[in-house]
Amino acid sequence: MMRLLVDEFTSLYNYSCSVQSNTSNAMFIACTHDGYVLRDGIPHMNDVWLGIHIRYIPHGYVSAFLFNQSDFHHAAAKMLQRQEPNHFAGY
Repeated sequence: MMRLLVDEFTSLYNYSCSVQSNTSNAMFIACTHDGYVLRDGIPHMNDVWLGIHIRYIPHGYVSAFLFNQSDFHHAAAKMLQRQEPNHFAGY
């Protein structure tokens, strides 16, 4: 039952990637010791959305958020810095 719910609501296959999207500006943070997100038998994120960046954190999501918030902050700052040149290139 849990697998059906996870597949239905969290699978990236259910969310189309816009043709206009620049997926190289996207970053997923994945926790390797999570009890909710299934790892076995699912496609790799890069197989679903080509060109995305993935940062792995060796924790579960709750412990990573509580005790390693700086990892999330650094990832957000890095992706914002990457987007600045793309945003201003059209002007």
